[in-house]
Amino acid sequence: MTDLLQIIRNIVSYLDDFGMLLSGICFLIGFALTLKALKGAQKRQEQGGHGGSWASPMSNFIVAGLFLGLPTFINLLNVSLFAATPSAPESIFALADSTIGVLEEEVAREMITGLVRIIQFMGLIAVARGLYLLNQSAQGNQGPNTFGPGFTFVVAGICATNFPIFVGIMEKVITA
Repeated sequence: MTDLLQIIRNIVSYLDDFGMLLSGICFLIGFALTLKALKGAQKRQEQGGHGGSWASPMSNFIVAGLFLGLPTFINLLNVSLFAATPSAPESIFALADSTIGVLEEEVAREMITGLVRIIQFMGLIAVARGLYLLNQSAQGNQGPNTFGPGFTFVVAGICATNFPIFVGIMEKVITA
């Protein structure tokens, strides 16, 4: 029977491949949104004042740029919220020293480091999903309100990509 540590090791070993896949998907989404924005702008220009608003092509273009530059966008938000770029998973032991930092066993430390890497990767996915939902909200389509969930995904994803610092801040807030 496979133990939990081996499962975490297996998942972590594939995170680089999944990261490349996620980068490719975000690039394709950004490229598709750029084409959609240019097509919408062309349609709006041809129809003149009766072509509708510029909001849809502009939001597509802005979100396309964010998808194409997703790593830079994530670093920008991390610096804005935490005044630091995403930290290494191993730094959780120094940043949350009174709770997680007391672990001495190597197996427990490896397991927590692996879980932090998984959480950071899930944060990247959350930011991408949030950007997509924010773009849907800006389109003004009939349907459910997607601004709140989109914004929540972006903020939660940024907290997850910088999970060690987030845990350190939460520890200081709770134990202070």
